[in-house]
Amino acid sequence: MPDPLGWAVLIVGALVASVVGGVAGFGAGIVMLPLVSWALGVRSAVPVLTVTMLIGNLSRIWWSRGDIDRAVVVRFALGAVPATALGTVLYAGVPAEWLGRFVGVFLIAAVPLRRVLATDLFRMRLRHFPVLGAFIGLLSALVVTTGPLNTPFFLAYGLRRNAYIGTESVCAMSMHLARGAALARYALLTWETAAVGCVLGGTMFAGAWLGRRALQQMSDRVFLGIIEVLLVAMGLHSLLFPR
Repeated sequence: MPDPLGWAVLIVGALVASVVGGVAGFGAGIVMLPLVSWALGVRSAVPVLTVTMLIGNLSRIWWSRGDIDRAVVVRFALGAVPATALGTVLYAGVPAEWLGRFVGVFLIAAVPLRRVLATDLFRMRLRHFPVLGAFIGLLSALVVTTGPLNTPFFLAYGLRRNAYIGTESVCAMSMHLARGAALARYALLTWETAAVGCVLGGTMFAGAWLGRRALQQMSDRVFLGIIEVLLVAMGLHSLLFPR
């Protein structure tokens, strides 16, 4: 369990992270990962963040529940759930530095990729989501937070603002549930880590509400601009600090 200073840092971080996630649909896990690692140790980061992000996604789902694209969710989960369970069993053996650099390159490349996907060169269709889900699910078991990796594909399909936030959150929740079950199966998810995750996840409800209020005031152009800036910033962070 964290000490008082650790609790303060984690709770403030969860609030800030959930506002970012409520606006962009991703970023909360990337903000929380170094904070949880600092307060509790790297080994506890994945179990704690699994619970935290599960509850945090519930908050974004609640505020955007009327705009969720259920067809996308079902097809994405078909690939994501088994791949996440499989990847969770393997995650401890993958070099963190290699993963960090891979994620950094992909995030920066996601900006031009989104623009290419928005043209007639490629059309993101429902039949592509099981394949996307399998790829993202396997990776999510290793790096926990993969919202930015989903972004160019969900946007290319035509999801915007609340529809994008709500749909991506349900897809992410399916992976968190699969990962949590696998972690519990191998005794990596304890009552202590679950309790910390519940506290931080509960804090995210307030931040998600603030993020939704901000989202309602944005145009699609501003929304896409914010996402591209965050993608590049987080990609550079992953490249410079891959661990």
